Amino acid sequence: MGLNIIQAARIVGAHPIIAVDVNPYKLESALKFGATDTILADREDAGLSKAAEKVKLLTGGRGADYAFEATAVPSLGAAPLAMIRNAGTAVQASGIEEELTINMRLFEWDKIYINPRYGMCNPNVDFPVLMSLYQKGALLLDELVTRTYRLDDLPRAFDDMLKGLNTKGVLIL
Repeated sequence: MGLNIIQAARIVGAHPIIAVDVNPYKLESALKFGATDTILADREDAGLSKAAEKVKLLTGGRGADYAFEATAVPSLGAAPLAMIRNAGTAVQASGIEEELTINMRLFEWDKIYINPRYGMCNPNVDFPVLMSLYQKGALLLDELVTRTYRLDDLPRAFDDMLKGLNTKGVLIL
């Protein structure tokens, strides 16, 4: 999901596009899909507060206009709020469906937090646009697949996924 968020930001001309992850391989991939900057986060950085400070440095001290959570890790559900500027928009895109505790000070200065179910997609409108972008080569879908696995290699597919070795691994039946 994160790489597609980065692609969407690239397609609409956003700048800078900052990718944050704990996995160096995923950050390298983010650059290939359109990130302009990367931040290697620390797994011990609760709520990504240190990463948020780095985002603020990369945005001239004010914070990002938009920040997206795409990890599905409940403890990171509020992390985008710490990364956005006053009146910025934090998007919880991964579909966390658990109870979250959020420091309400993160909402100061008119910050917006949204949780769009399925990206607020309208298939009749959005799919033709996505298909056109794919056909033009602007939306990289084939490049998301870094490895395919046969069904009898399912344990390795799961192991690679858990180790973060793929952007997308695909099971071939």
